Amino acid sequence: MKNVYFSLLLWLGLILTAAAQGTVPVSGRVTAADGSGLPGVTVLEKGTNNGTTSDVSGAYSLGVQPNATLVFSSIGMKTQEVPATTGSPLNLTLAADTRALDEVVVVGYQTKRKADLTGSIAVLDVSQALKETNANLLTSIQGRLPGVTVSTDGAPGSNTSINIRGLGSINNNSPLYVVDGVPAPNIDGLNPFDIETFQVLKDAAAASIYGARSSNGVILITTKRGKSQKVQVTLDAYYGTKTRRNHLDMLNAQQYGDVLFQGLKNDGLPQRDDVYGAGPNAVVPQFLDDAKTIPAGDVDYQKEVYRPAQNQNYNVGISKASEQSTFFLGLNYNREEGLAKYTDFQRITARVNTSFNLADRLTVGENLLVSNFSRVDNPEGRTLESILYQNPIIPLYDNAGNFGGPVKNLGDRLSPLGQLYRARDNRKNTWRTFGNVFANLKLVKGLTWNNSVGVDANFFRFKNFEPRFTEGRFVTTDNFLTESQFQALNTIYTSTLNYNWTSGKHSVQALLGYERIHNRFEAFDARAKGFFLETPDFRYLDAGSTVQSAHGGGAENALISQFARLDYGFRETYLLSATVRRDASSRFGPANRHAVFPAFSAAWRAINESFLKDNGYLTDLKFRASWGRNGNQEIGDYTAATFYASRPDFSNYDLAGGNGAARLGFITTQIGNQNIKWETAEQLNFGIDLGALDNRLTLTADYFVKNTKDLLVNPVLLATYGEGAAPFINAGSVRNRGLEMILSYRSKAENAFQYGADFNFTRIRNEVIALGEDGKSEIIGGVSRIAPGQPLGAFYGYVADGLFRTAEEVTAHADQPGKAIGRIRYKDLNGDGVVDVKDRQYIGSPFPNYTLGLNLTAGYKGFDLAAFWDASVGNDIYDFNKSNTDFLYFNSNHGTGLLTAFSAQNPDSNIPALTTINTNDELRASSYFISKGSYLRLKSLVLGYSLPQSLTGKLSGLSRVRFYVQGQNLLNFTSFKGLDYEVLNGGTLETGVLRQTAYPHSKSLTVGANVTF
Repeated sequence: MKNVYFSLLLWLGLILTAAAQGTVPVSGRVTAADGSGLPGVTVLEKGTNNGTTSDVSGAYSLGVQPNATLVFSSIGMKTQEVPATTGSPLNLTLAADTRALDEVVVVGYQTKRKADLTGSIAVLDVSQALKETNANLLTSIQGRLPGVTVSTDGAPGSNTSINIRGLGSINNNSPLYVVDGVPAPNIDGLNPFDIETFQVLKDAAAASIYGARSSNGVILITTKRGKSQKVQVTLDAYYGTKTRRNHLDMLNAQQYGDVLFQGLKNDGLPQRDDVYGAGPNAVVPQFLDDAKTIPAGDVDYQKEVYRPAQNQNYNVGISKASEQSTFFLGLNYNREEGLAKYTDFQRITARVNTSFNLADRLTVGENLLVSNFSRVDNPEGRTLESILYQNPIIPLYDNAGNFGGPVKNLGDRLSPLGQLYRARDNRKNTWRTFGNVFANLKLVKGLTWNNSVGVDANFFRFKNFEPRFTEGRFVTTDNFLTESQFQALNTIYTSTLNYNWTSGKHSVQALLGYERIHNRFEAFDARAKGFFLETPDFRYLDAGSTVQSAHGGGAENALISQFARLDYGFRETYLLSATVRRDASSRFGPANRHAVFPAFSAAWRAINESFLKDNGYLTDLKFRASWGRNGNQEIGDYTAATFYASRPDFSNYDLAGGNGAARLGFITTQIGNQNIKWETAEQLNFGIDLGALDNRLTLTADYFVKNTKDLLVNPVLLATYGEGAAPFINAGSVRNRGLEMILSYRSKAENAFQYGADFNFTRIRNEVIALGEDGKSEIIGGVSRIAPGQPLGAFYGYVADGLFRTAEEVTAHADQPGKAIGRIRYKDLNGDGVVDVKDRQYIGSPFPNYTLGLNLTAGYKGFDLAAFWDASVGNDIYDFNKSNTDFLYFNSNHGTGLLTAFSAQNPDSNIPALTTINTNDELRASSYFISKGSYLRLKSLVLGYSLPQSLTGKLSGLSRVRFYVQGQNLLNFTSFKGLDYEVLNGGTLETGVLRQTAYPHSKSLTVGANVTF
């Protein structure tokens, strides 16, 4: 409440200290060298936010202060500054120029000219990314920015994982997002069409201003504001369909029986099965059950459950600006069906961005997003797995109309179609309110006081209803409802002083700031059973006969920060920058609650030196260097504290020992660590920016070394340590070294035929330097490990050395229990004559040797074409699907590769001989399950056509009409034979691990239109 009073008094004080002044009108027309009008030119009163844009004919009008200077700018044209004149039109001709050095870039609490940057910042061309029709913008940036890795799955709405310059932490590797100056853990619910700029702070110097949360990089997003004095309306709509990108070939009902009987025969067992009968050949019966209610099927569950899915998007943007205010309203509806039936993602958003010049010195405004997004997705962990591996002889439906289910020895998998159908109304629903109010006061010349109060409020609700059902031998006579709720409120107060001073050859930009962040959340869930009616209208906890359980909890954390930055430039040639931030986090104990994160950077714009001016070739040349530290506080809110709980089954005890009443007791549930401190990343960066041919050819390259120390590790304790979750400790370090490059070329702006290309390259080497208190410890996962000398999450296991193909090979090999002709041979690495755990080694890495991206664009007389390719080279995938497709050890369906498994008739096969008994332990972690995940794909292809202005000008109010068709993932080149070469990063020990539950990716075709009034 104290903060609320303070904010109100601050706003009142700002308003009372401002004074208003009059304006004068200025109007005219902006043209190109050939005399044609230039639409969309930004006309800005210098030193203010007051501006407009030219209309379709190039005309503009604006009210400005007396004696003002106007700045005219447009992409591809040279920026010009002209004194404002009144009484007669101020007409101007802009010359073509592809030099983008005056482009303004957001750098964290400030903006800078691109030419003045000393750190490593990647700028996304949002217009190109939006040509991909994805509900999640992060999916669209995949492959477009060097050093930025995005992994996704094919679920509706796309689950994504993004990391910047490699994995540097065992826990959380996600970057910090800052939207319109408000920090956030994610951008869920953000409408991509609302985004104006998207920038990535990659090195420590660029990101250190965000201190404790910036070790994984920072993504800065600004949303649209009004620019034109005329009301501008944009309409964007698209509709498309998508299908699976890949299909696994699985056995049909007869083939399943054939390979099963052959496996039994190879094992020397009777060829007998409860379903397929007995005898030399498997026979598909007419019915599966003795009551003859379940007819035998022959089902390809992939074809029955996956479908062509529709996606649609409708967006409206309304904006206006004047000398006194700006306004933007954005409305969006997006619906994306999932490939799996009965799954979908929906999002509705509304955004209002306004600003008001209450006086010559005071600007106030707000940025507000209200969004509702919901999804119906995978209802149960094995549903997607069962689409692949449900036994094909189980029908879709039985004679009573129930979904087909297993009987006899057909396993325990429920019908994947039945699971999806029963969960069709189980929608995960989130409301999010995100934004800020701000006030910017010009105190004196060059000094501005900026204040912002931000909020990020989330409310999540999920009703999971489980109806009664009958499937095969599974009959549930009761039903259940689990209701979960989660609400979080994050508040952010930021106050900064920004100072800009220029005198002759010297320039200074200074920042001093304070920030306070408070996060609080509460969660509740309850479960009831016994619902008389199962319709959605009666799915409330009170409608159940019994409440089985109820749980609730909450937590909060806070961060208080002070920060400063000083930038100095001499002759726009020698640039220096220093940043420092001091953070205090409630997540750490009192002894280590505070930390300081400094950074320094410098740049030399050699192009401004006399020996390079007017050289005729180079138009830009800048060398950059930076060093800095960033922090990571992403652990639990109370890791420094030890927690106790009373649980009658464990903690109560009869102290008298007479079998009497037990006394109340407590057990330890979490062991705290008062000495826990920040995880710190220290980064060194060297870069070069080069431009030639009037900056139509540009190159930006960076080399970096990033060392993360004091890793936050949650170790495994010995059982003798007692109860309670292990405490977090600081133990370990990771190094990432890499080279990034982006090379761009553009044709001359005045050419009728326009074309361009952007090529990016990234190479990163990841290595664990030390782990544990002794520096030599390991963290062991299922098939991956974290260990010194290896990349994070390297695959570990046996080396599969082909198959035994002759009796002589079996005899000559080391002692390997279960070895036989047709079985996998494992290498005896230590040469002791026995294949055992001592013969395991690191067998693969999920990280690529390098990644590539290539965006090709062209335009001619209203037509535009864009083709975006991306590639990953050298990464490994651990494919768990092979445990089902290549072996008979599970009572589920298998791949058609078993039809050509090793045998006397097929001695060259690389698939082991059919067997139902795993005597050779062939499901052990080994290189047999590892495949190369390298790929090259045409990620996006767009062809558009814009109606000529001679036509749109005749249509009332229209200034632009464009139609387009777009395809995604149309061409894919890879040696990977599994379900999907793209693997969603599910955590450090799951990187590159393809599980059977993965949601497959799609290929799509979309048509759309962009209209501007």
